[in-house]
Amino acid sequence: MKKTLIVLIAVVFLAVLIVFANTPHKKTLNARLGGEALLLEVADTDALRARGLSGHEPLAKGEGMLFVFSKSNQYGFWMKDMLFPLDILWFDANYQIVDVWEHADPSSYPKTVAPRVPAQFVLEMPAGFFADHHLKVGNIIEIPR
Repeated sequence: MKKTLIVLIAVVFLAVLIVFANTPHKKTLNARLGGEALLLEVADTDALRARGLSGHEPLAKGEGMLFVFSKSNQYGFWMKDMLFPLDILWFDANYQIVDVWEHADPSSYPKTVAPRVPAQFVLEMPAGFFADHHLKVGNIIEIPR
């Protein structure tokens, strides 16, 4: 009986380790934009970019998601499975805002919006962030390197 219990505990422990090892860990970084410190979850793989904030609980003040692409392009975004509205900001390779979709609402799905010019980074923040921080095209996001 004791041997069976030890084997069972070992099997459960290994199963937990396997699940933990195969669970993607959130990558975050700190940034500044519009005078506010931000904590950004990073989406830098196809899988993370595809999932984005779909099904995510509303973001707290100063929280967002930064989508990182290997090259600039006119990446389109939609509001599939979103639970709250967003401001979506596109940045060029120099971290300058090149376009914005303010108050992107979940009801807009399946509409896709792409920037007018190529971008390499995309930032999703709670709706109202762009206007509340008096941002404009040309502002730069500060990301420690």
